[in-house]
Amino acid sequence: MITHDVLESRPRDYRDTRLGVGVRLARASLARSRLLDALLLALLVGCGDPVHDDAVAALGPETPGVQKGPLHRPGQPCVLCHSAAGGEQPFVLAGTVYVSADSLTPIDGVQVKVIDSLNHELVTSTNCAGNFYVKQQDFSPTAPLWISMRRDAVLRVMNTPIYREGSCAGCHFDPQGPASAGHVYLIDDPTVEKAPVSQCH
Repeated sequence: MITHDVLESRPRDYRDTRLGVGVRLARASLARSRLLDALLLALLVGCGDPVHDDAVAALGPETPGVQKGPLHRPGQPCVLCHSAAGGEQPFVLAGTVYVSADSLTPIDGVQVKVIDSLNHELVTSTNCAGNFYVKQQDFSPTAPLWISMRRDAVLRVMNTPIYREGSCAGCHFDPQGPASAGHVYLIDDPTVEKAPVSQCH
């Protein structure tokens, strides 16, 4: 009887001890796992795309006196920042329209028409900085896209479709050359077409 009690109590104590060790090991393993997950998340968040980060840094600071918003950074590749990678509100398409090829005067009130490959259409207008943009929630086009611009009697149609670059300035930047068509402009020939009068003051 005594032997039985001793033998009975020893295995029970042994099992209880093993169970306690197992629980402690499981908790420690879970804590390590959570710590590793947190460290991995921190590394992923902290490690951006160095090429993208360099491209954003190359844009330089904001223009003094111009607040961040629809009028800022005319002529720059908007979708670089206005994307998931850039952290700003994503744009499908954005750019700046100037009066002519030899002028960096922005033109407002230009209707920019976008037509996608499924014949879906959206029209937006340039603001006083010459900027226009199309938000993702407003238009989900299927590439390629065709673009035309109109202001008063002047109509300008882009000859080639857009396949992937949402920033006009990604392809249209100065100086004009083999890598660029130059900035986007409305008036092709100022001796024939009259530049619209700006409504901005």
